[in-house]
Amino acid sequence: MGYSDSARRESSAWGRSNGAGGGGWGGVGTGVPGGESIEAGRGRGAAKGADRARWAAVIAALVLVLVPVRTTSAGAESGVAWQACPAAAGAGNALCATISVPLNYADAGGPRIEVMVSRIPAAGPSKGVLFGNPGGPGADALGFWAAASGRVPELREFELVAVQPRGLRWSTPLSCSSPVDSLSMTLRMACEVQRPGYPETVTTETIARDTEEVRRALGVERISFLGISWGTNLGAVYGTLFPQHTDKLVLDSNVDPNTGWAEQTARVPAGVSRRLEDMLDWIAANDSIYGLGDTRDAVRAEWRRQIGAQNGGWFAPTVQATTFAAYTRTLWPYLAQGMREYRDDPQQLRFLTYLSRPAAVTDPTSGWMRTATQCNEDGGVDLAALTGAAVTALAESDPFRQQEAVTRAGITCVGWPRSTTRVRADGGALTTAPLLLQSRHDPATSGAAALSAALHGSIIWVGGGDHGNFTRDNPILNQAVLHYLRTGEVTRTEVPEPPITTPNPPATVPGS
Repeated sequence: MGYSDSARRESSAWGRSNGAGGGGWGGVGTGVPGGESIEAGRGRGAAKGADRARWAAVIAALVLVLVPVRTTSAGAESGVAWQACPAAAGAGNALCATISVPLNYADAGGPRIEVMVSRIPAAGPSKGVLFGNPGGPGADALGFWAAASGRVPELREFELVAVQPRGLRWSTPLSCSSPVDSLSMTLRMACEVQRPGYPETVTTETIARDTEEVRRALGVERISFLGISWGTNLGAVYGTLFPQHTDKLVLDSNVDPNTGWAEQTARVPAGVSRRLEDMLDWIAANDSIYGLGDTRDAVRAEWRRQIGAQNGGWFAPTVQATTFAAYTRTLWPYLAQGMREYRDDPQQLRFLTYLSRPAAVTDPTSGWMRTATQCNEDGGVDLAALTGAAVTALAESDPFRQQEAVTRAGITCVGWPRSTTRVRADGGALTTAPLLLQSRHDPATSGAAALSAALHGSIIWVGGGDHGNFTRDNPILNQAVLHYLRTGEVTRTEVPEPPITTPNPPATVPGS
């Protein structure tokens, strides 16, 4: 699995949970009810009508509803029963085990659930135990290290452990099937009916405490942690709650610890819009290949023409493909080729479909878990504000501003009450200062400065705007991170962005 696929899996969960079919930190869902392809070639007038009808349906539905590190093996002395991982987890040669944890840590002696854990032993004498989380919330974690260590083999110097967060498949899953599970009130009710008392426990703090239970079960004194996107929040919370058991933290593409989830997610469309300018410049610079225009404005004109021909607004395949491509430059050739093929033949959507459909999010627990985590920590949505935002979106022609309006109002968490208060990140008791990685133009997260201040960490700024930086084709950054994991020393503050390694132009859709 390539890094871009991993990032798309992490990001696509939000689109599955958003009632408007919209996007999140790494992009959007299909944006089309039922996942059907959007018929190409419709006029702009029909486009606006269809888009308004979708937003109007959202409003109507809302009204109806609301009215020192140990170097011994992490499994050698623990007695944990390791076995083959689920085939669908993509965990490679890792072994997996299930570990019992409290359902509710306020009642630690009460009912229990299970979390699944994957483990890859060190290739030689272990230099420590490194836990990891790919983000989301809602991304499967079991295959995280198989992919990452394939790109950076030096990671095999460490014991590599990943905990599948509670609520997801393979751990004790949320079960929230509902005829209208796109509305959070109905979704919350469905989750509660299936397993009373469980949905409210799916929070970042609880998942951090699950991580601590796994550490104890494995018999490890201290662990290091690599977290990407939401995983930076998880790592920061773990280090805050359990500093005595935390060795080193690497936090990549950082969540702002001082901002709620609705606001953070609402900032994503504006971030994508800013990153779009860089994509347009790159496509213009490659006009001899794609023929979409030799200036930013010329490419933008073609981009807008295609959106108008595809229904217009947020649900157009070119908009959703653009959103995914904003997260990593390795996808830009696919976007450019998709636009070129669509221009030449409006029935040709293979590259746009590849980018606009979430990568391998085949299990509904991804969206359910994401909604539960964020809404348990946000909650309390005001219907009047949300309805006003949806009405504003109906009149908005910019697809990114459409999504920003309803997301900021909290559409994801309608009817889902807050169950907890977020842990305030504090690195004062950590023995090694955390290392934070942040690209300058990351469209999804921009919290490195705030999180570094809270944790007393150091930042390596990465050129460009990729979301997720470590283990890409960036040897300068990769070696800097490895040096930190080995020694605790940070030797750089800036590194350049990685090159685009995708064939230019691409001939085939990945996986086809």
